[in-house]
Amino acid sequence: MPRRSRRRRMERSRVNSRRAGVLAAVAASVLVLSGCASATPGAAAVVGNERISERDLTEQVEQVLRAQGRPVDSASEALVVTTLDRMITTQLVEQLAAENEVVVTQGELDATIANYVEASGGREAFQNTLLAQDLAPDDIDELFRVNLLAQKMGVLFDPSGTPETQSSAIFAAVAAYSEEVGTTVSPRYGQWDPAGLLVGPTPNDLSVPIQIS
Repeated sequence: MPRRSRRRRMERSRVNSRRAGVLAAVAASVLVLSGCASATPGAAAVVGNERISERDLTEQVEQVLRAQGRPVDSASEALVVTTLDRMITTQLVEQLAAENEVVVTQGELDATIANYVEASGGREAFQNTLLAQDLAPDDIDELFRVNLLAQKMGVLFDPSGTPETQSSAIFAAVAAYSEEVGTTVSPRYGQWDPAGLLVGPTPNDLSVPIQIS
């Protein structure tokens, strides 16, 4: 299959997965670029006034690789981009939640994680499920906290809706917020698609080999 065709299929799959997963259980799963505009030098992405540094991205990717028992220099392009997707979406959800004064207590977080650990058959099985999805154990608290923030905002934005309509409401709100505050991605990784809440393919004239070191 041609490389470009495989890439398109992967992107469509990621869009569908992101839409389904914003408010779904994490275990079952965080300004549009204009022309050749780039993010701040040394930044993998900039979300509003918050900067996601190359170092932060590298550390997140290496954390996953170490947890999986893989060499830290074995990162694939897909892992790097998926990690950046999650970091950007996390920033957007956190900023939007702060603007709407939505918070998650430690008790709520602990209870939610405990429920998923029990449903998974124990902590080890739970962590293995997340690792299979390139999510490191050290990221569990943040992942669930962001998921709970999204759930609460879904109820806030669509109080009489169903879980499905609330999921759609928060997805639309985060996408709109991304455009409002401005979200830019370093061209080496691609360009941000606020409608899909993901990093899309790098334009042909900006294609460069991916590096995380």
